[in-house]
Amino acid sequence: MSAPGRREFLKAGAAAAGGLLLAVCLPSRLRGELAGAAAAPPADAFANAFLRIGTDGSITITVPRPEIGQGVRTALPMLVAEELEADWTRVRVEQADLDPERFGRDTQFSGGSNSVRGSWLPMRRAGAAAREMLARAAAERWGVDAGSCRAVRGTVQHAASGRRASYGELAAAAARLPVPAEPRLKDPSTFTVIGRRTRLLDAPAIVRGAARYGLDTRVPGMLYAVVERAPVFGARVERVDGAAALAVPGVRGVHVIDADAIPDFGENNPRPVNGVAVVADSTWAAMTGRRALQVRWSGGTAGESSERLRALCAEAARRGTGGVARSDGDVERALASAAHTLEAVYEVPFLSHAQMEPMNCTARASAGRCEVWAPTQNPEEAAVAVGRTLGIAPSAVTMHIVRAGGGFGRRYYSDFVAEAALVSKMAGAPVQVVWTREDDLRHGFYRPAGYHVLRGGVDSSGMPVAWSHHLVNATRGDYLRWGPGEPGDGELRRDTFPGGFIPNYRLSHTPVQSAVPRGQWRAVADSALGFVDNGFLDELARLGGRDPLELRLAMLGPTRDVPYYSGRYNTGRLRRVLELAAERAGWGRALPAGRGLGIAACYANSAYCAHVAEVSVERATGAVRVHRVVSAIDCGTAVNPLGVEAQVEGSVAQGVSTVLHEAITAADGRVVQGNFHEYRLLRIGEMPSVEVHIVPSSGPPLGVGEGALPPAAPAVVNAIHAATGRRVRRLPLGTGVLRG
Repeated sequence: MSAPGRREFLKAGAAAAGGLLLAVCLPSRLRGELAGAAAAPPADAFANAFLRIGTDGSITITVPRPEIGQGVRTALPMLVAEELEADWTRVRVEQADLDPERFGRDTQFSGGSNSVRGSWLPMRRAGAAAREMLARAAAERWGVDAGSCRAVRGTVQHAASGRRASYGELAAAAARLPVPAEPRLKDPSTFTVIGRRTRLLDAPAIVRGAARYGLDTRVPGMLYAVVERAPVFGARVERVDGAAALAVPGVRGVHVIDADAIPDFGENNPRPVNGVAVVADSTWAAMTGRRALQVRWSGGTAGESSERLRALCAEAARRGTGGVARSDGDVERALASAAHTLEAVYEVPFLSHAQMEPMNCTARASAGRCEVWAPTQNPEEAAVAVGRTLGIAPSAVTMHIVRAGGGFGRRYYSDFVAEAALVSKMAGAPVQVVWTREDDLRHGFYRPAGYHVLRGGVDSSGMPVAWSHHLVNATRGDYLRWGPGEPGDGELRRDTFPGGFIPNYRLSHTPVQSAVPRGQWRAVADSALGFVDNGFLDELARLGGRDPLELRLAMLGPTRDVPYYSGRYNTGRLRRVLELAAERAGWGRALPAGRGLGIAACYANSAYCAHVAEVSVERATGAVRVHRVVSAIDCGTAVNPLGVEAQVEGSVAQGVSTVLHEAITAADGRVVQGNFHEYRLLRIGEMPSVEVHIVPSSGPPLGVGEGALPPAAPAVVNAIHAATGRRVRRLPLGTGVLRG
């Protein structure tokens, strides 16, 4: 990564209370490098982080990124506090509203495990610049050289004379000084805040129930609304009889949402669906009114079903290989001459985000403007969607970013925000639109299902010599109307291990059509491909009589960097997490009958992660129990190790849940599952113990939120095979029981 040019700059000024206000501005070119983006964002985009030091010594850090449970409201302030040499007990945090002029275009989103790594340099530079300015202010006050002054826990000290001054005392003078052009960053060996296990700053409020989420928003004069949405994919409202709903005490209005009339939001940002909103004085009245509605629907794709889609995929797989995404060597010839060959079909279902806080948004639309309180991952695109829905400029939309109770990619889209703005406009009042759990599960944008046909061959030594992977599915890119791209439309990973490590290697894709909405999900493509690649590689290891860990290490070979999209990854780092997880899990030890260890590893979303799962299968019932998962992760510098551990633990929980239970199915043109009795999540009694080992690093952060998820499911599946000799190729088990 190249050093940022001097288009990066810092600005200083006086805060309202006479203290120091510091802004650090960064061109989005650097943000693209940090994120490993395939193309640089526009040159006029900036990412800003602001630091305010009050005359009372208080330190306020404004966090531009949305908090969806990934811990940025603690991790980002830690970056500033480290370089500032702040007293952590004096640090306070403010959540920024959307402000592209202040913070830059395309910088206030939360997705792609980018929040910390995208803020690593700008936030540190803000703290470092303030530290140097405070030291200089002290030096001028005392008539000494600035180099002889040292910042220590919210003070500047001059050792030779024994003088010291607090940041509060120096803030006003520091605000009048020029900002350093090249603030000196600390050497990682001297870090005292970064790398320390740190409790979330807002943890006490969360525990007390005082933290405010989207559903906690209250606005004077606010009404509540629920929406009866099209029950069949693509259906329209033909006729509404709202008389019975309007007769419910507290119901104020019934409004038809003609989503087809809303202007397009652009690619990767679906519009709301058609529906009927019931607006009332309370959620109870609104829900009661909705049940009383009489709605006639027309159109839609009533014949859509998961079974139909699976049959289409199987037939397409039989017909041919589709578009080729990667082709190394001669796969057919290598298969013909291999010592042993294997064919398998792996299948993954649609998955819901199932975040704990259902979708919701509060909006106040008035003449030519709209104010929004949204638990969104993508506030800038949400403002665009509101603007197009209401026919106003995005700059006329005030977007308050509200803490979200989980996201996993669902809140990256703007349908729920635009819907609330439209309902507010029709109601003529501030409105909070509340989704029920059934609304949330049946009207999401699901991780794509996939039908994967694999063929592989090994030589006489058990090394893979041929690998063919043909994916058939309905892609998210097709649903989201992405521009023309490579075969697979975002569902294949051309350069993921073992791609590039088998001499004869082919990836191909055949698209099919489906009306089931598809979109982002946590590690969306990698979560599916991690299961398929690691599972089939485990099968080839067994086929060739090799230990699954030993085979992976042999294939990785010497440490080197290999291509990965617009960047590269390092084989030595992938090897290290494999070795560390295996060592700590006791790989190779003898286990009782019906118990097994499984291993899997991935480089995904810029992090290296390996898991070893220990699983038992009850012989009489087939009940699967995941007892323990030992995890190793290399995420670069772990800014807050406590947060890293939490992300890995959450990834393991989600991965195990997808093996045992989770699946969205469609029938008669609609989603079947309506609540958690039908869309099962991992229960607390099923949660394995998770042991997280973080590889020490002094390099920049690599991202954590998604990288630990892809190897979780295959580690469990490989452990089931080790325990029973039976291979799970289709997810989920459905009841947590291995059948057949």
